[in-house]
Amino acid sequence: MFSRLPFHLSASVRGGYDDNVNTSSVDQQGSPFSSANLALTYDFGSPRTKISLGAGAGVTYYWDKIQTPGTNNYDTNENLSFSLTHKVNPRLTLSTIDYVTYQTEPDFSISQGVNHRSGNFFFTDDKISAAFLWTPRFSTSTSYNLTALNYDDIATGLFEDRFENTFGNEFRFLIWPTTSLIAEYRFELVNYTHEGDVIAPAVFINGVKVAPATRLERDSTTHYLLGGFDHIFNPRFNVSLRGGAQFRDFSQGSGESSPYFEGTLNYVLGKQTSVAWTSHYGLEASDNAQSQSRQTFRTGVTAKHDFTPRISGSLAAYYENDDYLGTTNSSGVVSPSFTQQSFDIAVSLRYAVTRSLGLEAGYNYTDVSSDMSLNDYSRNRYWGGVNFNF
Repeated sequence: MFSRLPFHLSASVRGGYDDNVNTSSVDQQGSPFSSANLALTYDFGSPRTKISLGAGAGVTYYWDKIQTPGTNNYDTNENLSFSLTHKVNPRLTLSTIDYVTYQTEPDFSISQGVNHRSGNFFFTDDKISAAFLWTPRFSTSTSYNLTALNYDDIATGLFEDRFENTFGNEFRFLIWPTTSLIAEYRFELVNYTHEGDVIAPAVFINGVKVAPATRLERDSTTHYLLGGFDHIFNPRFNVSLRGGAQFRDFSQGSGESSPYFEGTLNYVLGKQTSVAWTSHYGLEASDNAQSQSRQTFRTGVTAKHDFTPRISGSLAAYYENDDYLGTTNSSGVVSPSFTQQSFDIAVSLRYAVTRSLGLEAGYNYTDVSSDMSLNDYSRNRYWGGVNFNF
């Protein structure tokens, strides 16, 4: 009856203040808020099979938010994660990593969707892969990655909803026990759910067309040619880098090419400190109706540090620069290019009253600066609460 539970459960209740609930520079509203969150993780397996499960659910209520038609005073946030690694035999390893979320708040960590509140949205990122060891030094890894984005609000979903299917193959050569050289090819298909839907109907005056209908035409295919390496400095420090080029063709209009880079770093400094860094540069699917594509640089750092046996802190910081490329649609309408920068940082502290009970406090700052002035906003969130771990 008193054995250790095979899973980890975390529950928290928080209260705070948000000075820009609508994430807008035009309709800025401040409001106190209350939230309750529950998270569950479960890890189990054997030497051949490892499985990890995670689930979370939460609700946030805004006390002074002015309701508009089609909106609520509360947000919901549900997510589910699953990972599986199975060694079929000494040569073949199968794995899958899946993440599903349904939420309202923009999430800079998943780098999908618009960077402001636009109603509830569904997002999933699922990857399956098979790695095969051909010789002691040479191996391959074949993968398929699906991401999908869907907004409840059709006004936003008309420009955002899409499926991205990516097929990839890595060729890995072990040059040292801690270093692998890698050559990789990827093929990506981006399909917008409402591709071809009319954004604005044609305008007629006295039977004469004076303005053509405007349609979405942003579906694309992309080829990636990449090289890089994975290196383990020690059991607590590893880095992975990829670089090369990508070539994108659109269903309508000319194609584009761009340099491409991505990197990750993980560092654990004893039991007190851990740091993770990710970075990316290249062409991405557009989240703007007037642009077929965008050139994006994004980078993010997450860190955790135990100051004392009772006091711990965490940090998450993300920066993103988007250059939206000007295009000409099928109706001959020219859309200008523009640039948008986003910055988000969150810090928190926890004081452990007992092994299971803790007091928490945190601060979150977001700033979006864009050549499209309607996208600009800044936001501050302050909160404090109680956390239970079991």
